[in-house]
Amino acid sequence: MLRRNAVPILVLLLICFFMINPETVSEGAFNGLQIWVNNIVPYLFPMSVLSNILLQYNFLYSLFERMSFISEKLFKSRYALIPFFISFVSGYPSGAMTVNTMVSNRRINEKEANYLTIFTNNCSFQFAAGAIAFSMLGNFRLVKYIAVPHIAGAVLLSFLIQGQTDVNSSKPLRLKPVPFHKAFSMAIYKSVTGILSVGGVIVIFSVFSCLLNDSLSSAARAITMSSGVKDIIYSLLAGSLEITNGCSIISKSEFVPLETKLVIINFLMSFSGMSVMFQTVSVTDGFNLDIKNYIFYKFIHGIISSLLCIAMLLFI
Repeated sequence: MLRRNAVPILVLLLICFFMINPETVSEGAFNGLQIWVNNIVPYLFPMSVLSNILLQYNFLYSLFERMSFISEKLFKSRYALIPFFISFVSGYPSGAMTVNTMVSNRRINEKEANYLTIFTNNCSFQFAAGAIAFSMLGNFRLVKYIAVPHIAGAVLLSFLIQGQTDVNSSKPLRLKPVPFHKAFSMAIYKSVTGILSVGGVIVIFSVFSCLLNDSLSSAARAITMSSGVKDIIYSLLAGSLEITNGCSIISKSEFVPLETKLVIINFLMSFSGMSVMFQTVSVTDGFNLDIKNYIFYKFIHGIISSLLCIAMLLFI
């Protein structure tokens, strides 16, 4: 009985908690809206529209089919480089959005879609270089310790899970010609729907992050702990909810060594956090995403990226 009603009971408790903490809820919601308006809409929406237009034509598929021998050799999938490339440019959750479009266009099947979503849905180079290395850490040269382990970790992860998909299961299907105005209107519709879903998830998890911040601040005053350890724990917990907050917290810490910061940032970027995971679910309505499998392998991605970062710090 209790197990069956766990979710409704939890939601009721959260509603009560929100009612007695209106200031924290308002602050979290406002912060989430700022992140969505300032960081998500300007970068993800235009790229989403253009990507959706491209994916309705044969050109992009024909272009990457010329490199299909690389994609099939590395990833056992004809079109894996398409979401991998778009994710590299646009970041979370554009890789999942691209895979969802490919399923809708019958380029790939559901099994391959689950396989591709795991390792092609990644952070963008712009986020790693601009937001983290330059803005948060104040040193653009550190980008190699952030972007390289993250991307290399995704490639290594694909090798671990290639047994989940059939080799060359992608279909060289030719799409019917689409008038530009129809392709454009469909791209706008899909992009607006996806961006609104992403915004809703960001706002909710921003509220949770603010509540977590208040709870941890109270706990920190009651427990004797070094400032460095507190910052590490807080960044990992906050980053497990929302990646940007977690990376920002650890970057600002004055008590954590730079090398440790880089390792933690690599884990948070690759694990992505629950906010990004729910964003991914919200934009994959074209197939049944195995969310438990996805979360597990994103955690493994975080571990691999952290280990690669440690190796780079030791040997480079």
